[in-house]
Amino acid sequence: MSPHRTPSGRPAHVPERGARALAARHRGAALAVLLTATLPACALDGLLLTELTRKGHQPMPEPAPVRISGRAPGIAGATVRLLAGDAVIATAQADATDNAAFVVETDGKSAHTNPLVEATAGARQALGVLPSVPGQTSVLAPAIELDVAQLSPGMAALDTRTTTLALLVIAKARGESRALAAIPATSMTDTLIELNDRLVAGDQTLGAVGAMVQRLASLPGGITGGAAPYQLTGGGSLLNVDALGSAGFDYTGDGAADTTSAAFDAALSAAAASFAFKACYVPDRIRVVLLARMTSGAKNGNCEAFDPFLWAKDLPGKRMFVTGGVHVDTPRCVGAGDTHCLTEAQIDAVNESLGNWQPNRARMYDDGTGGDAVAGDGVWTFSFDVPWWDPATSPTGAGVRLAYKFTWGNDGDGWTNTEEFPGNQRILELADKNGDRIIVRQDMFADETSNKDKANQLAPSAGGCGELKWVDQQREGCATDVHERKVDLDGDCVVDGWPSPGKNTALTLPCE
Repeated sequence: MSPHRTPSGRPAHVPERGARALAARHRGAALAVLLTATLPACALDGLLLTELTRKGHQPMPEPAPVRISGRAPGIAGATVRLLAGDAVIATAQADATDNAAFVVETDGKSAHTNPLVEATAGARQALGVLPSVPGQTSVLAPAIELDVAQLSPGMAALDTRTTTLALLVIAKARGESRALAAIPATSMTDTLIELNDRLVAGDQTLGAVGAMVQRLASLPGGITGGAAPYQLTGGGSLLNVDALGSAGFDYTGDGAADTTSAAFDAALSAAAASFAFKACYVPDRIRVVLLARMTSGAKNGNCEAFDPFLWAKDLPGKRMFVTGGVHVDTPRCVGAGDTHCLTEAQIDAVNESLGNWQPNRARMYDDGTGGDAVAGDGVWTFSFDVPWWDPATSPTGAGVRLAYKFTWGNDGDGWTNTEEFPGNQRILELADKNGDRIIVRQDMFADETSNKDKANQLAPSAGGCGELKWVDQQREGCATDVHERKVDLDGDCVVDGWPSPGKNTALTLPCE
């Protein structure tokens, strides 16, 4: 069965269009326009760089770097890192003076939202948050020279105050199961300004954390020994207990040595509960992030190992694509005043974004560009923006409904030996289940137990009924899996948390 038709054999509701052509295939004015275009969230996207090298085009030069200068007073010779989640974007060495000046340099290929800047030497560690680090928008542009003070409000240097602010927003994001990169830069900027003002005004809740950070800045060992006080990876405490030493360290200021992180964790939790990330969201559109995992040893929704290449063939050079369109069950607008529906023009635009059911056209990314979180981790990313309403507000109870599937192939390949499963499609209704105003759906490539509509292989013990329908259509006793949801993040068949949107953020407007 041709997968661009619905399982019943009816043609899917998609316009008859060919694959999208890129302006990069032509020289002259079209090339100039492409080179100067601003690419949202990812600057010089991998698509731009690779398309220009195809079919006889000369390889383009690498973009100029983005250099960020700063200081970490008191941490002479510090190792400086720019961090995005667990990934290290760039490293540098501060000079050996007490001023500890540094210049950290990114490659200019990608923009970054809310990366951390960290300076560490021995037991001395200082942190800061940079709401937005730009990337180059043209390979012809000169290097960008910036100072941390231009990128983060009030950050003259990395110190105990910027460290306190960084710990506060990290704790808040973790509490909401959100990556820092998923918080809009404008929201982070406004939040940092609010928190800084509260600290300056003597806020006791935030000040309790700030006082602990101040004391931890004098841990024994200085810049020549000892462990850094903060651990930024993993899901445990942000305070590194090893830094306290076997005898402990009085970071609470009560005269007794502290040997655990309990007091620090309690103070940080109370402070994080006292604020919210500021944001004003676009009311009628939402960003959708589709993630396809292609990792060894993967298990399906029945906690069983499965062959991801039962239908697709794995050959060198292949990559992940997605294709699909608006599902036929999405409410269509009939009259000019209709609400909670899509117009034909909106449907056509969404279909185009998803590849119009043409296989191996809409690329996904696992190279740290295109909104992808970590290069080479086997999680492929695709993001796009869609007209949206909350299904709970709809008279029919239906939201925007999509159909899609993944393919593993080369540009322009057909369906044969590339699609994850033939004759079926994945279905997704756009409901913001965790309230972060971004829809993130993570699937395992070729997992036939998830949101595959027909011939679904979810076990009866887990609610499987052989097919998947929308919530309002599903038979009693049958499971449904048509929304964004928490997932098993570490492969142990236990649901751990919400998948990360990577470098993608919610759509926001300036708050008035």
